Amino acid sequence: MTDNTEHLDPVDTLVVGGGLAGLVAATTAAQPGHRVVLLDPRPVGGRARCDQRGDYTFNRGPRALYLGGTARPIFESLGVDTSGGSPAVPGAQGRLDGVLHLLPQGPGSLLRTSMLAMREKVRFARLLAGLPKIKAASLAGMSFGDFLADQRLSPTAADVVRMIARVATYSGDPDQVDAEAVVTNIQLALGEGVRYLDGGFQSLVDGLQAAAQRAGVEVRSVGAASVRPATDSDDQPSVTTIDGHVINAANVVVAAGSPAAAASLLGEPVKGAEGLTTPVTAACLELGLRRPPRHRVLFGVGEPLYVSTHCPPARLAPEGHAVVHAMRNHRADETLDPGEQRAWLRAAAAQAGVADDDVVEERFLAEMAVSGGLPTAAGGGLAGRPTVADPSRPGVLLAGDWVGAAGLLADAAAASGAEAGHRASMRSTTMAVA
Repeated sequence: MTDNTEHLDPVDTLVVGGGLAGLVAATTAAQPGHRVVLLDPRPVGGRARCDQRGDYTFNRGPRALYLGGTARPIFESLGVDTSGGSPAVPGAQGRLDGVLHLLPQGPGSLLRTSMLAMREKVRFARLLAGLPKIKAASLAGMSFGDFLADQRLSPTAADVVRMIARVATYSGDPDQVDAEAVVTNIQLALGEGVRYLDGGFQSLVDGLQAAAQRAGVEVRSVGAASVRPATDSDDQPSVTTIDGHVINAANVVVAAGSPAAAASLLGEPVKGAEGLTTPVTAACLELGLRRPPRHRVLFGVGEPLYVSTHCPPARLAPEGHAVVHAMRNHRADETLDPGEQRAWLRAAAAQAGVADDDVVEERFLAEMAVSGGLPTAAGGGLAGRPTVADPSRPGVLLAGDWVGAAGLLADAAAASGAEAGHRASMRSTTMAVA
């Protein structure tokens, strides 16, 4: 029998997957001088990569970095540039039953909006003022739908809050998500807010790739077929690549993008994944324009619509030009026709003031992957998500936007990646001393 084991110099950490979580994990694990190898058959960056269409930079769907979230300090500690601009929200519009209204975001716009009656405005104002003061952790185990029902808002006012939750989490059905997770992201959105990055999320990918190179991470363009945890008789886990080679390492970090992908590599379901929603997707229309539209922001109230001008403020196009993202969030039980979704988003962009003659570049993504899954109340919320380390899989760590007890989306990816990298580094150091 042929031995396909690769007899390399000792590898401290193997990272499977080169998205944001995998890049953070690899760079963190390599910081003390350990040998780290990252495996990914595709260019690194995963869903965070951007594409150049003529003079326009398109994120693969609307991407924003929460300024008060867990990801930003992690990226910056690794030397990654997070510069950009905050979206222009004054004058933002909300679409209710096809009609545009001033979106209530603060006292002034709340008084002027025609979306809510005066009695509705009073109760909505109380909730909006109280949201930053809520201890989100106290809501763990409650669905956001139940939390919203407790506020006793009118149906329209509840839909406005639900819209805020949808934009903050990218969920097509935030009522099903754990209230702690949703309220935490709403607080981040209403607090320091978000930033659209110059160059899009590709700037994060490029910065993390450069940090990984400085740390000595070796990137190999090969995929993994399976991951085997350490056993009693063999204290090293291993990865079998798709070309049949077996690579041993002191640690393996699985940053494969979704619970299903991780389960496929491990050969068994991931503990805690049953408490997540199904993977979150959305349809996205990306538009490169000659000039910004009349309405920079248009969100749907009672419908899963998002339209936002990302450039300006971020640098994604030539001076004076614009990049607009229009998105329809998907529910888990929906089956939608791609052509109908595209036409719906194009019509919404037109209502925001995008004229046909202004469109220079256009791209439609019918089913954009947003997240590997969001925490549910039944699954124990953030604390019930799959953990980075688990005694049942010795030597194997997880990282991704569905892993760990901190944050959602890029915040979760960065936080779990940093924790996985730190744990791998500590275990490598311990094994070297022993």
